[in-house]
Amino acid sequence: MIVASYVMIVLNTGFWHRLVNLFEGQPLVWGCFAAGTWTLTLLLLELFGPGPLQKPVAALLILVAAVAHYYESAFGVLIDDEMVRNVFETTVAESRHLITADALLRIGLTGVLPAALVFWPRIARRPLWHQVWRWPVGIAVTASLTVAFVLTDYKAYSAALREHHDLMGSYQPGATLNAVLRFAKAQIPTVAIEAKPYGTDAQPGPLLEAAEKPVLLVLFVGETVRAQNFGLNGYDRNTTPELARRPVIAFTDVTACGTSTAVSVPCMFSPLNSEEYEHEAFLGSENLLDVLGHAGFDVKWWDNNTGDQKVAERTGWQTIDPTLDQAACAQGECTDAVFLPLIRQQAAEITRNTVLVLHMIGSHGPAYYLRYPPEAAAYLPDCRTASFSDCSNEQIVNTYDNTIRETDRVLSGALDILSEADGVTPAMLYLSDHGESLGENGLYLHAAPSFMAPEQQTKVPMVMWLSQGFESALGLDGTCMAGLAGRPASHDNLFHTVLGLLDVETEVRSDPLDLTAGCRPVEGA
Repeated sequence: MIVASYVMIVLNTGFWHRLVNLFEGQPLVWGCFAAGTWTLTLLLLELFGPGPLQKPVAALLILVAAVAHYYESAFGVLIDDEMVRNVFETTVAESRHLITADALLRIGLTGVLPAALVFWPRIARRPLWHQVWRWPVGIAVTASLTVAFVLTDYKAYSAALREHHDLMGSYQPGATLNAVLRFAKAQIPTVAIEAKPYGTDAQPGPLLEAAEKPVLLVLFVGETVRAQNFGLNGYDRNTTPELARRPVIAFTDVTACGTSTAVSVPCMFSPLNSEEYEHEAFLGSENLLDVLGHAGFDVKWWDNNTGDQKVAERTGWQTIDPTLDQAACAQGECTDAVFLPLIRQQAAEITRNTVLVLHMIGSHGPAYYLRYPPEAAAYLPDCRTASFSDCSNEQIVNTYDNTIRETDRVLSGALDILSEADGVTPAMLYLSDHGESLGENGLYLHAAPSFMAPEQQTKVPMVMWLSQGFESALGLDGTCMAGLAGRPASHDNLFHTVLGLLDVETEVRSDPLDLTAGCRPVEGA
């Protein structure tokens, strides 16, 4: 009872805030719900901690609740099954930025210390026969109390839970335990999944066949860049000055499939649209890279982030080599400028049609300051730490905007290299995987559950550049393409637009989702 009370009072401040606001002016209503949640916490302790397991289970649940409580209070992050997926699929380089001195101190005081104190009292255990009857009775009593408190106003509570998923999504440790169980349940069927062939009829269209030089599409998969802070999208700061001076097409109304890399990157390469997308379905089918391979393209994935998310599992992928540009990797992690010598090398060496996928580190937080060289900071003061509590909101936004300036510099440098490449017919496409919250409504970072994800996390920039040689060889009307810049688009368009852009003929290409469909003569489609 002491452990349950501690967890509820100290480690559920987000839950209390939502509960009281939801039933404002109704203390009896929210009081009964709170009592039911307290007995639910008791139920969890009873259910998972019989007899000698009581102390370790209580300590573990305190630690789980403390960690979840810290990240919710610090960043507004709620733990769901997709967040659990992110935890399992992250890298050491990415995760270490979330383990700050502030995190260690607060989790130590609210989690590690109380968990250790659980082992302090000496308990005289009852005989086994006593535990045999006491355990199910304890579960039955706490479960009955939980149900009884909910039934005091079931109509109000059921309506609230249907409309406000974030209420129980902020309840710890219940929300985290539920997320882990849901993730495990979803993972078990995927262990033996083999991708079924898809788009095996893909072949070069007549325009691609007739191209005199190898076609090279450089596809930048951006990271954590939100549309609201992208200069070409009308942001009041010119965060994309270099791109603004070049003949690019900026799509200004683009919606992401998810709010995390683990969801958005597989989804954007999948033939499934965002409403159909499920991780299991993605694993069960070939994707865009496989279809391009069927059409004879050499597909290469180079990564400066957390890996290919199983998109390039059959075509292969490589982590970027820091020796390509030691200056870009001088801070211990490489900025995306490391891609520029790779692009130059690939443009000079390729002899066949190629798609070069570059997975950027972009604006990944919270260590935004590592995404650009210190001397390139255009907006000051910036936040030179991964601990947001040590910085003002102005510093956080300045630092984030500096990361977009670096993305602008890298994309523009890539365009310059491709423009000067004589041996290829080049084009470039940039699309961010998801956005980022910068303190709006108390939220920071990304990966908010879909039911509460703000536009800052779902609206992303997309930029296209077609060389004159590419437009001519592939029969595309550049003026027509530029006219599509304000048209609503989404990650759903990527699969079909890349195939259309490259004149790949296949039954799996959908013209309504191909942004190039209306900008090429019918006979060349």
